[in-house]
Amino acid sequence: MIFNEAMMFIHIGKTGGSSCSEFLLRNLQGPAWNCHADADRELAPLGIAGMQARTDIKRHCTLPEALAYVHAIDGRTLADFERVVAVIRHPYTLEYSHYQYMKLPAVRERERHNPGLLERTSGDLSDFVARAGYHRRHTPQEGYFLVDGGLPRNLALLRYETLAEDFPRVVAPFLTPDAAFPFPHANATGYAGGVEAELTDEVEALVYRKHRYMFDSGLYARRPQGWAAGSTA
Repeated sequence: MIFNEAMMFIHIGKTGGSSCSEFLLRNLQGPAWNCHADADRELAPLGIAGMQARTDIKRHCTLPEALAYVHAIDGRTLADFERVVAVIRHPYTLEYSHYQYMKLPAVRERERHNPGLLERTSGDLSDFVARAGYHRRHTPQEGYFLVDGGLPRNLALLRYETLAEDFPRVVAPFLTPDAAFPFPHANATGYAGGVEAELTDEVEALVYRKHRYMFDSGLYARRPQGWAAGSTA
């Protein structure tokens, strides 16, 4: 989470949040706060005036968690923020990115003391979707941005698919007057290929059951334009 006096950014895992965070750290109008376990180490080499670190909350906190956190600091509520920003991603590519991420040797080495997780993420894509869980345990995408089951009026949901264009535009009113740092492309998984090649009817059905809200709410289509139903190529 990153916030200042007027806006808050919620970081949903595997949706380009590292790029968004770097852009805000470099450009957000202060006073502002970068909040996650490694926030102090992240900010130390940057020397950014007006940006403070807090390390007592998770990087991938939900909006309700973030609001409770900020309220405990200075009494502010959701209505006190002009804009809350979160980035969402099509469930097909979100699952595929998480799948590829969990195959990285460095990730599996880091999780070597979690054999249950390693076992659940060792199969093919259909097995992964069925058994791996979410990037943050028990937290689907909508769990990050819904408040009391609804979409806040001041919430801007941006799409990962058009992130580089939309994010700088939406947060522009909250940046420093001399903001010049370009939108980066940080922390990419770096895998080859895409989910289209593995999107069988079985995988599609599994993803739908796992991410029903994102489809039924109309945020994403079950079959994106150009993807043939039931295809494996």
